[in-house]
Amino acid sequence: MPGRHRRPPPPEQEGLPPDVDLRLRAITLGRTVVDEGVVTLPGAAHPYAYRTLYRPDGRVDHILERLDPGPPHPRGSRPTE
Repeated sequence: MPGRHRRPPPPEQEGLPPDVDLRLRAITLGRTVVDEGVVTLPGAAHPYAYRTLYRPDGRVDHILERLDPGPPHPRGSRPTE
């Protein structure tokens, strides 16, 4: 039985072409497919983390969260550990 955090098989082992739409992949495989990453939006100074969940029933959930850059530090200095 696969573990909870086990990576899904690569597209070539799923029997689907690698460029298939993620929503179609979720419906075909019968499990949620996740697309996530970090992006800086045009005109924005802060990065955002995004996560898109493609559900087997065809629903899509989008999550966008602003990442906190932390406190500013004077140029040339680093925080102490």
